[in-house]
Amino acid sequence: MTDRYVELHAASAFSFLQGASHPEDLIERAVELEMPAMALLDHNGVYGSARFHTSGKRNGIRAHIGAEISISSFGPRLTPPTWLPHQHEEEPVRLPLLCESREGYQNLCQLITQFKMREITKGDGAATFEDLQQYASGLICLTGGDEGPLAAALSRGGEEAGRKAVERLLHIFGPGNVYIELQRHQEREEEWRNQTAIRIANSLNLSIIATNGVRYAKSYDREVLDLFTAIKHHVELDQAGRLLAINSRRHLRSGREMAALFRDVPGAIENTVDLSSRLSFELSDLGYEFPRYTVPDGETMDSFLRKRVAEGVERRYGPKNDRDLMSRAKEQVERELALIAKLGFAGYFLIVWDIIQFCKQHDILVQGRGSAANSAVCYALEITAVDPVSMELLFERFLSESRNEWPDIDLDLPSEDKREQAIQYVYQRYGELGAAMTANVITYRGKSAARNGQGVGFR
Repeated sequence: MTDRYVELHAASAFSFLQGASHPEDLIERAVELEMPAMALLDHNGVYGSARFHTSGKRNGIRAHIGAEISISSFGPRLTPPTWLPHQHEEEPVRLPLLCESREGYQNLCQLITQFKMREITKGDGAATFEDLQQYASGLICLTGGDEGPLAAALSRGGEEAGRKAVERLLHIFGPGNVYIELQRHQEREEEWRNQTAIRIANSLNLSIIATNGVRYAKSYDREVLDLFTAIKHHVELDQAGRLLAINSRRHLRSGREMAALFRDVPGAIENTVDLSSRLSFELSDLGYEFPRYTVPDGETMDSFLRKRVAEGVERRYGPKNDRDLMSRAKEQVERELALIAKLGFAGYFLIVWDIIQFCKQHDILVQGRGSAANSAVCYALEITAVDPVSMELLFERFLSESRNEWPDIDLDLPSEDKREQAIQYVYQRYGELGAAMTANVITYRGKSAARNGQGVGFR
């Protein structure tokens, strides 16, 4: 079993420059080490989870999802002594949470959303005990490494404070859902904390698991982490000092290596495998459904959509008096509507149609683009301006049952006031928690790495 060790505490490059490896790098290394599963815990988000899950599926690795959540109620996290250069500002501790079930993933996402929405200015934010109590169901709690609540409590108040911190977690998550986490990176203070954590675990009858606080896939990737750290703190690499990690021990290890490292702690390795077996949730189990669109009494979303499309076909094709084109258009929309109904996407098309109607009524220039232009339904609803029937465009490029993908309709809007007017309508119509702004997560590639590297010691 030790050869099949499971890493339950890995961070990716999405974790605000706390890690130097992409999710795919971690999965590829896990394959080389013959790991059956791995968990990814980004800081205050699930940024890398989609790529992590996809890569895990492709490589036969179970990809467990979680996050390290900043918790204000525990006080500041363990930081370097004040005499060290580049002393960090006080940051809250980070509590590792793993999704055991779909409910756990939903609660994790709601937890993150709740505390981030309290932030007046842009920042990470932090959850409170009240937030944790509200969204604890379906989540597994680890005590963390040197950034976790146990390490912070031990450094401030010794073993008694550490015990109280763990008891607070037990009160929130329940005895079967809290695990004492041990990490070993050849640091003296870390080992003192480990021995104290073991005593606390034994006194409270809690399971101990061995993790590695992974920040990169292989040991030589530590150099990339150093660069990221220097960039994050806006210093040159040779001036970063104790901002940088003291060694290169935060890489993925094989089961044999971990078993040898924790041979004096019975069950620590086996418990990671047992915990992994509890984590049944995967991103493919989201159970997501497109939002419902409110329709008049006596109508279904499919019937209401069919009527709007029929009106659009008459409007788009009727004045042309081309019976052949009209016949082809009706045949095409029937085929599209049948697939839309089968896949349950009527609500999505109606919501986009509703936004289009609002923009037209308020003199806001709006235009659908991309593969949606291949859809006769989109053309009939005036979402797009290109006639896909007369131009013989391929509908399957936009939506196909065999591809198992959701439709994607992009709307171009003017900038400034008109754009904001449309955005505010969406929030008012569908609720502040029913709509969201999304952003791209940028990762380093050749040009950006070279450009930023010039300020951190690349010459």
